[in-house]
Amino acid sequence: MNRFSLGPVLGLLALLSFSFATPAFANSPVIRNVGVSKIGNSYFLDITIYHTPENQSHYVDKIRVIMYAKDNITDLSIGPQPLGPDNTFTISYDLGPLSGDSASIEVDAHCNVGGWNADPWWGEVPEFSLPIMLVAFALATFVAFVVRKAKLVTHE
Repeated sequence: MNRFSLGPVLGLLALLSFSFATPAFANSPVIRNVGVSKIGNSYFLDITIYHTPENQSHYVDKIRVIMYAKDNITDLSIGPQPLGPDNTFTISYDLGPLSGDSASIEVDAHCNVGGWNADPWWGEVPEFSLPIMLVAFALATFVAFVVRKAKLVTHE
């Protein structure tokens, strides 16, 4: 009696069909950092994006900058960028002159295969550096202490 099982044959056929398929790894871009600088009266965003691979068929094609204070949405169309050693590239965006204290900014990046990044960058422009904030806080604390001390002296 000849026993022939189709199980191993079907399993082998299934393995062979998957071995010829090439996987498509579509990763979304990641915004690593957004630096804010001022040159003259204009503010600039230096947007550092991680994305790999970056080639003619898979690349970051758009960067969106949303300024909530001005209700301004700008889409920057870009092509494949040369990557640095850490698989990042930097795009500079001119915000122009800003009036007022600060503006809320959102930055997103779009991959032509993977879509929009999952975690947009949020920030305030102009950003205040940590040393300036510490000096301002120390000064405000000192002024509050002096004013309170003066009130205590006048009530005695």
